[in-house]
Amino acid sequence: MSIPTLRRLAVVSAAVVSLCVPGMARAASGDRGLLETYQPVTHLDPAEQFRPASVQSFVADSDLEQLNAGSWSLVDPSPDPGDLPGPGTGTWRLNQDSCTPALTLGGLACYSAAGNEGAGASVVYGRVAREPGEIVLQYWFFYYDDVYSYTYPASNFIWQAHEGDWEAVNVVLSEDGQPQFVGYSQHCLGQTRAWGSTPVLGTHPVAYVADGSHANYFSAGTHPIDVRCIPPPAIAFLQAAHLPLPADHAFDGGDVAGPRDAGGTFTHVREIDDGHPSWVSFPGTWGEVQYFHAPAPIGTVPFGTSPQGPAYHALWVDPLGTMAGWPVG
Repeated sequence: MSIPTLRRLAVVSAAVVSLCVPGMARAASGDRGLLETYQPVTHLDPAEQFRPASVQSFVADSDLEQLNAGSWSLVDPSPDPGDLPGPGTGTWRLNQDSCTPALTLGGLACYSAAGNEGAGASVVYGRVAREPGEIVLQYWFFYYDDVYSYTYPASNFIWQAHEGDWEAVNVVLSEDGQPQFVGYSQHCLGQTRAWGSTPVLGTHPVAYVADGSHANYFSAGTHPIDVRCIPPPAIAFLQAAHLPLPADHAFDGGDVAGPRDAGGTFTHVREIDDGHPSWVSFPGTWGEVQYFHAPAPIGTVPFGTSPQGPAYHALWVDPLGTMAGWPVG
């Protein structure tokens, strides 16, 4: 048998083995292959006005500001993600320069117009975290803005709003690459579920995204928000007014995004890790002050800040430990 014939046989044999053993094919393709194999499918609520987007548009629309002597000063009116400051350089924030969440209904109309103007391609930021005995695939979604309305559809009755929003879907694999369970972020916590009972499209977990808050759920519908994530003053106000506690609304029928198999908007997977790209290390907040609004006598009041980026979340630092504190969904 000639050497070229042997080579052809070797190539054919390798192809047959890779087709018969999917796990081996995935292992050979590395981290990107794993991230693409388990990339989530997101079902947005029909009323949702923001899509998972690249950070580029938001940064380009923002002023880079630094806190000095108790006040914010403009440092760069046209920042670039690759040039954002790193850790230990001061207190920073990105401030979307044409809108503010202090406006009616958290400035939803303004942010929606700005976000739709240059949102670009649909993007999810993927990270592979290897823990002892397990592999955690993290999918970080960035939304231009977060406006949670107590009513559905949204109204100016009661709401909470901040610029920039980071949410995550996690897929946990065994050391040999078998899916074990998933973890979906929801407000200050999240929910976990065994892989066998997770809604999937092939190998892709399906997440239903709540209108405004972008919390991720395992099914469409109305979902009570965990009371641990509701500020006590808000609970007291609602109880005094004889109103039910807040809930998320994640109905089906909106845009579907994810891998090409999902048949909707194709979402690109872009790999991130500690310090890569450089904007991952940006220590500031992705937006200005957060606001809460309720009828008089409360009105519109500042309440915290916009979130920091993925690397500053407990879920990034200790993914398994963080998800261990989440209830089973």
